[in-house]
Amino acid sequence: MLGRYCASIRSLHLSGIGFAFHFYRDLHKNGHGRMPVLWNSLKNHFKRNEEKTGGKTESAGLTDIGSKRAHNEDALFLSDEAGLYLVADGMGGHSFGEVASTMAVETVSKKFLSSGREKPAPLLTEAIQEANSRIYQFSQEKVKVFDGTETLTGPGTVGTTIVALALSGETAIVSNVGDSRAYRLRNGRLALLTQDHTLAAMQPPSGKAAPATLPSKLKHILTRAVGVETKVKIDLLEEPLQPGDLFLLCSDGLTNMVSDARIEEVLSSPSSIQSACDILIKEANRNGGKDNITCVLVRPL
Repeated sequence: MLGRYCASIRSLHLSGIGFAFHFYRDLHKNGHGRMPVLWNSLKNHFKRNEEKTGGKTESAGLTDIGSKRAHNEDALFLSDEAGLYLVADGMGGHSFGEVASTMAVETVSKKFLSSGREKPAPLLTEAIQEANSRIYQFSQEKVKVFDGTETLTGPGTVGTTIVALALSGETAIVSNVGDSRAYRLRNGRLALLTQDHTLAAMQPPSGKAAPATLPSKLKHILTRAVGVETKVKIDLLEEPLQPGDLFLLCSDGLTNMVSDARIEEVLSSPSSIQSACDILIKEANRNGGKDNITCVLVRPL
């Protein structure tokens, strides 16, 4: 994505729940902002429901500005108590990418946390669709000048990717729009659970020839994003959990800089998941750090 922007700390007060939680972004330190995010602040406001969450969960998250960007437009959210984890990668000129990713994370988490969550899969897609409507309305009402990012709708479009993981009982629910990804490490093998919505990932219709090789600058143009149109198609996957599963949610700032093979190697190491987040961020920066980098690791216990 182009045109990254950052905020230090944002708070959202949820009406009817009576608490505030924080969305941490990059804090600039010696040219690089890096802040680990462990969302344990919710534990005093939610009763653990073993049936809904599937028991205790360990998670860690980290976002970094990268080596080339002046600002950070990624956003993330983690709640072990609610069993909800989000990564969003905003796009748009000026500060609009930051606004889009923050609106997506705030809207999805607020709706999810304030609902009964008896049916988390449809709730998750409904929450993302609500975020889509809010961002689209914002862009129509507030945005006058565009620059920077391209999608199939044209240059300067305001929107965001999103990838979400919800844990419910013995089931993992993964939802995504755009090119932020979800992976699962199981028995030492890394599996990609999402499909990128980009020109490079588009498949020709059955029986049709594959398109000519795309120029590199076009490969990452999004074919789908939250907030770009009045409705958005949302991918959804449900699969049973197995002991030892480890999930990774990340923005493309990680996957464009670090290979899947190396990610598998890092996640298979005996280090803590917080250390694994830090290693992945450092490797992405060492390999160029061309974009903002965000990763969230979740281990259901």
